[in-house]
Amino acid sequence: MITIEGNIAGHDKKPYKGVITIDEKTGLITSVSKPKKGLKADHTFGKDSLIFAGFGDVHIHAREDETAKQVYKEEYSTAADAALHGGVVHVSAMPNTPNPVVGRKEFTWHRERVAHIDHAVSILNYLGIDPKTKPLGRPGDYFYKLYFGKSVGDLTVTYGSELDPILARYKNQNVSFHVEYEPIVQASAGGKTHSDRRPVAAVNEGLRILLPLIKKYKIKAKLCHWSTGGESFRMIQEYRDLGCDIVLEVSPLHLLFDTSMTDADPSLWTKIQMNPAIQAPEHRSALIEALKDGFIQFIATDHAPHTEEEKFSAFGKFAKDYPGKSNHEIAKAIRAKDEKLYLATCEENGHSGAPWLDTYALVCAWLMREHKFSAQDIARVSAYMPGKFVNPHLKRQFNKKKFGKGFGEIKKGFMGSLTVLNLAKPTLVDRKDLKTKVGWSALEGYTMPGSVEAVFIGGIKQ
Repeated sequence: MITIEGNIAGHDKKPYKGVITIDEKTGLITSVSKPKKGLKADHTFGKDSLIFAGFGDVHIHAREDETAKQVYKEEYSTAADAALHGGVVHVSAMPNTPNPVVGRKEFTWHRERVAHIDHAVSILNYLGIDPKTKPLGRPGDYFYKLYFGKSVGDLTVTYGSELDPILARYKNQNVSFHVEYEPIVQASAGGKTHSDRRPVAAVNEGLRILLPLIKKYKIKAKLCHWSTGGESFRMIQEYRDLGCDIVLEVSPLHLLFDTSMTDADPSLWTKIQMNPAIQAPEHRSALIEALKDGFIQFIATDHAPHTEEEKFSAFGKFAKDYPGKSNHEIAKAIRAKDEKLYLATCEENGHSGAPWLDTYALVCAWLMREHKFSAQDIARVSAYMPGKFVNPHLKRQFNKKKFGKGFGEIKKGFMGSLTVLNLAKPTLVDRKDLKTKVGWSALEGYTMPGSVEAVFIGGIKQ
């Protein structure tokens, strides 16, 4: 037995001092009790630390598939290493790899690859939806992703008229949605910044088309990386009031950045361009409050690793003037010579997406310090709700592993996987410490108000 003592943070009660006992053979929690005088735990954490059920990220991109075309950016093992560094014990990978995960053959390849790696971090997989796909099983057997609007890759449903016959096949299924209405994105292509090119209207119109179909086909819907408040929240609440099962994710990027920041420093676009785009400060404020009050259920990173060379792709148009130099080197040279041209080019379209797994827990600490999130709030959005999402699928996706009651709670029978957050020890985000294969972070140089003190998986300190 392994014993861990400290301040335990759960979604359903205030932090309390306790001892967690974990069976090393099964990896499951056998008891949670009050500390006893004279009994020393194997691991003890002080007053500045909080012990959470292991954090989970229900939306990442691992890039790996049988083509190996994008493993230069990331692969399952490096994504899992980054997750562990960020205090995350389970992740769910999206299906828009070069060969999309849309059928049993592709899904089987990924599950076999994950089993072969046998990383301590549990990796699950989504199945993709396109106009030709059908569900692989009964409702609840798998979870799916539909891209309503083009993002990264070719797995896209473009027009509203396509949605009805597709979703009719996915009645009662668990479907996560990227929501941006492509005709509005196309009509906005001439906008100055990424936020202009992918405006709030694209999200709201896509949502307006999608919601009646969620209701019609009783879809268990998760709306991914939500980027807007206001009108979209009113529409979502209207359909929740009608009985629709709709939950939302928000990404760290949308919590931390808004267009007031890119207006002040356009060079930020080379780090934080994302689909959907960041929006005005009032949207960011609405997202933070909605996460705190439970309207939004998940912090999900949309960890989307691109190389720095790709993020600076807009500078490729100057390649003839700088022979032999990389995009990143060209950007540096132009900045030294012409700051105005450099900043204008930063606003042009580059690659959308950024790596976030390494800093997941640091964002949680930031929410607690800067926006007064309680320990219960963080336990809910980073541990309990992600656990509820993946737990029904653990048995099907991991044939040879046993998870007891699963992830997300520090209670008897649940996995002894824990994230220990130290709120008194700041972390300077430095690329030398990052585990993601692309080796950079949008938060590089920032000092975040907390640190990952320890991560346990199945009772074993990692």
